[in-house]
Amino acid sequence: MGSKNIHLEPFDKGTITKLEIFEDYAQAWIPTFVMQPHVTEIHIFDFFSGPGYDSENVPGSPIRLLAKISEHLGHIMSKQTKIVLHLNEFEPTKKKQDKFELLKDNCSNYLSQNPKFKYFPTINFYNENAEELFFKLTPIISKYPSLVYLDQNGVKFISQEYINQLENLKTTDFLYFVSSSFFKRYGKTEEFKKALEIDVSELEAEEYRNMHRLVLNKMKSRLPAKTELKLFPFSIKKNANIYGIVFGSKNYAAVNKFLTIAWKRNELNGEADFDIDDDNKKNQLTLFEGKRMTKVEKFQSDLENKLLEKNSVTNEAVLLYTYQCGHIPKHAEIVLKRLKKEGKLNYETQTPYLTYENVFRKKNIITYQIKK
Repeated sequence: MGSKNIHLEPFDKGTITKLEIFEDYAQAWIPTFVMQPHVTEIHIFDFFSGPGYDSENVPGSPIRLLAKISEHLGHIMSKQTKIVLHLNEFEPTKKKQDKFELLKDNCSNYLSQNPKFKYFPTINFYNENAEELFFKLTPIISKYPSLVYLDQNGVKFISQEYINQLENLKTTDFLYFVSSSFFKRYGKTEEFKKALEIDVSELEAEEYRNMHRLVLNKMKSRLPAKTELKLFPFSIKKNANIYGIVFGSKNYAAVNKFLTIAWKRNELNGEADFDIDDDNKKNQLTLFEGKRMTKVEKFQSDLENKLLEKNSVTNEAVLLYTYQCGHIPKHAEIVLKRLKKEGKLNYETQTPYLTYENVFRKKNIITYQIKK
């Protein structure tokens, strides 16, 4: 397969979506650690940085990262938090590394526009093969709170060796871009089998729009049985192809941040930049099925059934179930409030305390009593 220099032309809509999600997550991630008194140093890794801008000067990931750091510069300086950016750009087939030189120039120009940047952050530039550089930098990633971007137009980074390494990391959140629908076309080739072997019958049976979900589920199946790593997908449609972001973290604060960002982008399904399940059509009655449930309605129905099977359950248990299903607390809160109003469930507080802050930060653990 030939590679395409995407920076010789404007970013397409799918690439912009990916960059905005990367950017939104950095905006949420940076202050989380900057404001912690015991954290003195944080690291951000962008293994496929590009030159910094597209052909129409739309910022790429490294410039967007610098912009987010700039927004939090006041807190960063007051807390004296050291921020280190690791930016890599490498064109393996080219002798002259023009993109790498542009990356350094563009970042230097951006820093020069804000004198305070001479203190924060530190930028380390690399011109190396990302597959090798990843393992070279793993000791740093494992030592500090880290945010890792693996923005490759391909599939190599979902190979078992990389998944194993990411699974071992403790305070690391990662997002990477996978060419998921390429499995539909090239899944039988050795390159793709080495990355992630999927049975041919599964590839042929799966709808094109669900390819990123299939890839993510296969990745999950290769994790250790008792892993704490949580993986979530976000599918992106680019012309006829389905690409996707894989988000991973061992921390529920990170999960809460990512799911909030994803559902804000698409209130219909929270996991794609298109109507992946045709939910917009499900308000129409069908002759034999009646009204089909949307993704949110299906989750709420399942949650209600699980609640009514129990005698009692804590807000913590409901919140964890909600996250594990890829939903945000307000989707579950609607069910709890309705069941209380109907006299099927009770809690003594005014609200069900179903937020990350209540459960994990304030430790406001309450019990919902189910009335039989």
